[in-house]
Amino acid sequence: MTDEGPKTSARRKALLAVPADFGFLALLRELERASPDKPRIGRNQTLKQEVVRLGQEPFQAFPASNVSQANARDDGRLRVRSHFLGYFGPQGALPLNVTEEVVQWYNRRDEAFVRLADIFTNRFQQLFFRAWSDSRGITQYDHSGGDRFQTYVGAFVGLASPALKNRGVVRDMDRLPLVGLAMARTKSPVRLRQIIEALCHVKVTVEENIPVWLPFEPSDRTRLGMAGSSLGRDCRLGSRVQSVNEKIRVGIRTESLAEYQSFLPGGTNFARLTELLFCYLGHETEVEIAPSLPADQIKGVVLGKGAALGWTGWIAPPKPEPGTYRSDAVFASDRRTA
Repeated sequence: MTDEGPKTSARRKALLAVPADFGFLALLRELERASPDKPRIGRNQTLKQEVVRLGQEPFQAFPASNVSQANARDDGRLRVRSHFLGYFGPQGALPLNVTEEVVQWYNRRDEAFVRLADIFTNRFQQLFFRAWSDSRGITQYDHSGGDRFQTYVGAFVGLASPALKNRGVVRDMDRLPLVGLAMARTKSPVRLRQIIEALCHVKVTVEENIPVWLPFEPSDRTRLGMAGSSLGRDCRLGSRVQSVNEKIRVGIRTESLAEYQSFLPGGTNFARLTELLFCYLGHETEVEIAPSLPADQIKGVVLGKGAALGWTGWIAPPKPEPGTYRSDAVFASDRRTA
């Protein structure tokens, strides 16, 4: 509640007016979220870095609420006193007769002992909140500094090191919900399809066993009288062999010409797609991309209108049937420009 936006200002006024309506832990979480320029509560090294000053109001009966007082200090920061986790009260650390005497002093406006206790209560309550917050993933996202839960989850897909964070086109925060799909040791076309559909917002098909020619190294080719000439063992005819285990084809179904162009080499979605393919498959599998678009979105090529040969340069396309798609461009995923 330090950022003076309209919503924050209204919440601050409500806190100062009726502090009993606020829960202690929820209030500290809200104050921490509203102070992104300061360290998290419990991690400040100086009093100037404190988000809020905490304390405990002396009491004897069982409390009806956690927060009892909230006041604005001269520097604008809040002082919050509670009936929660401290020296006073039926469950406090001090004997009841001492608490009773402190209550009498406090009612006579003598706060000397209470302020002395607040020196320790302030730090104890801050550290208690820090332990509570660090054990919950959602509270880690409230503040920009030190999101440990994000680091823990990102470690499964290589995003734990600071040197590897926020380097790609796809935001790390967008990839974290899909860690369960990406971390599997066995690569699956279903998981790959789900990842691309979730982050590129298009329908995807993954076709396996695409034929590809693998060339032999010159030293492995058969030469009569030399190595590689034993029949039935290492004799090979030709300089290459066809394989269906090294390549897949990813079909991207777009709904407009503009979206189709964004998946061509050099487009914005092409960069996202190739990054996702590399993060999931690495360099072990060759990938070719086959985008498609509705046939009624195809326009005949016109000189001077910016059509790209081989990509969007259709010459007199026939009248399409309703609901049909065209997939004419096929290219490797490691291609960078159209």
